[in-house]
Amino acid sequence: MLGNMFKYEDGKLYKKHKQTKQWRCLNDNKPNENGYIRSAINNKHYYLQRLVYFFHNPEWDINDSSRDNSIDHMNEDKLDNRIENLKCVNNSQNCQNMTYKCGKEIKGYYFNKSEKSKNKPWIAQWRENGKKKSKAFKTEKEAKEYSEEMRKLHHYRPCKK
Repeated sequence: MLGNMFKYEDGKLYKKHKQTKQWRCLNDNKPNENGYIRSAINNKHYYLQRLVYFFHNPEWDINDSSRDNSIDHMNEDKLDNRIENLKCVNNSQNCQNMTYKCGKEIKGYYFNKSEKSKNKPWIAQWRENGKKKSKAFKTEKEAKEYSEEMRKLHHYRPCKK
């Protein structure tokens, strides 16, 4: 599919213009409203991270848009499409990597005010295979540490400070 119309240099993907035969850097394209760069190939639009990943992994099915074939930006920067920043993940793993939800930072633990949780009022929360999990602790520190441990174990990234 990419043939000799593409080249990858210094962390950027270039496409050769059909008429002028000049190389154009796809990384310079303007991001869409979701912050991703797209490019058209044979009248079909592709996200740049998928093109870069496919360029380096030609056996990978770029047209498989199933939930088990997402490309993740490991450093969370949608414009950083260097191959060393990209990995193929399933949708569940990709969603677990979100550090923000509705514009709010996900902390991973909280204080439970209910009477029945008096002995262990701090709750650590995480997602495991798409299911919400939790565990109660006596102290905030314990809940925070356990939450961070579970996030690492289940592909979460640390929250931004």
